[in-house]
Amino acid sequence: MGVLFGYIKPLEGQLRVCELETYKAVYCGLCRQLGRSFGLPARFTLSYDASFLALLGLALAEETPAIAPGRCPFNPLRRMPVCREDPALAFAADTAILLLYWKLRDNLADEGPGRRLLARSGLLLWGRAYRRTAARRPELDEAFRRMTAEQQELEAQGCRNPDEAAQPTAQALSAVFSALSEDAAQRRVLSRLGYLLGRFVYLADALEDLPADQKEGRYNPFLRAEGPEGPIPLARLRQQCRGSLYLTIGEVERTWQLLRVRHLAPILENILTLGLMAQADRLAEKGAEENDGPLPGAGSLPQRH
Repeated sequence: MGVLFGYIKPLEGQLRVCELETYKAVYCGLCRQLGRSFGLPARFTLSYDASFLALLGLALAEETPAIAPGRCPFNPLRRMPVCREDPALAFAADTAILLLYWKLRDNLADEGPGRRLLARSGLLLWGRAYRRTAARRPELDEAFRRMTAEQQELEAQGCRNPDEAAQPTAQALSAVFSALSEDAAQRRVLSRLGYLLGRFVYLADALEDLPADQKEGRYNPFLRAEGPEGPIPLARLRQQCRGSLYLTIGEVERTWQLLRVRHLAPILENILTLGLMAQADRLAEKGAEENDGPLPGAGSLPQRH
């Protein structure tokens, strides 16, 4: 199972034009920061989830994010708004590299020969950047090391409880988010928000990987679950997983209301409500169409507009 795979993103059609431009400016700013910190190849590690972390850090800061026209090296003929260098971008870039490293370490232990070879190559490529970042962010590095070890232990035990299986990821992102503020009250809210988003990411990843994990015989906590009559059909597993995601989103919404942000609130609210709900529906319905046919009972599940 992985972390930060692009599930925490806005529902763009519900953003105003200025909000969407600001979001894209932060996305481009993080891409530049990755290049500044770790070189051009690091730009290819850019994700929506790391962009959300940068956006949240900018929203909590006292100063308004600085955005100015700039050019992208991948599209040099077009000028576009770009968020200027900021500690929130540096923090998100460091987090992305640490997560990449520990994901590669996890792949080295869990995947087949081909992926293990790629993981070993990746560890050689990113080893120097990881060591520099781990020295700069030792608390985060320890949180990700612990997450990887605990996740591997749960998988080795064949954990059948998705809530328990999501704990290492949830706890790691709790540590990441709480590091965004020095204020004790804010840190408690951020810790809870990170925990819930970590849980969401893990469960969403498990939902998306259901058919592939079943085919390849890989661990997935939903595939280990059994009902009174034995193994649960994939269609019902999808329904259960979407229900778990909905419950998590409800908790995210309540936690978000407790957070005090200075900037970018409409964009963050879009991501944490409409964006997460759209991801949950997309993953459940896509999987049902491709593998199971119509999702039983989907029409009775709560829908958000």
